[in-house]
Amino acid sequence: MMFLPESKWSPRYETQFYTIRMNTYTILNKPTPSSDDTTTTFGTDECSLCNHNNKFPAVYYKIEVLRGNTQHTCLRRYSQFLYLSNKIHVTTEKDTMHKRRHLPPKTGPFHRDSPEFLEERMEGLYKFLMDVLLRPECVNNTWVEAFLELGGSDENL
Repeated sequence: MMFLPESKWSPRYETQFYTIRMNTYTILNKPTPSSDDTTTTFGTDECSLCNHNNKFPAVYYKIEVLRGNTQHTCLRRYSQFLYLSNKIHVTTEKDTMHKRRHLPPKTGPFHRDSPEFLEERMEGLYKFLMDVLLRPECVNNTWVEAFLELGGSDENL
């Protein structure tokens, strides 16, 4: 599968090409009932959507993945971006990833509900993800595919 920036992607392309959008977030005050958007997992149980964590409210970033004429949405917490970053760093050559874009800072006690901070962090997470997706060594990376749910079904994650 090949990633293309949104400016170079078209729905006419076949499903081996994909792009992403990330321009919204949501704050959940408590775990929500199961639905397609909230039952997805990434990697291991420690990175399930709620991270088996009762710390709420929690901020989830909405990633739209577009492939051919299909689209699906992934909701991801900051901790899942951190998990992806750590996994990619381990599974790729260190000499190419040492120049990797770093994640934006985690929330502090005074920033948690600040819309300005959350917008800025979302922008930083998007830049991090774009940096990862544009690296040749991350093409077809199993961690990236799981993070974006690019497999055939959630059972494969």
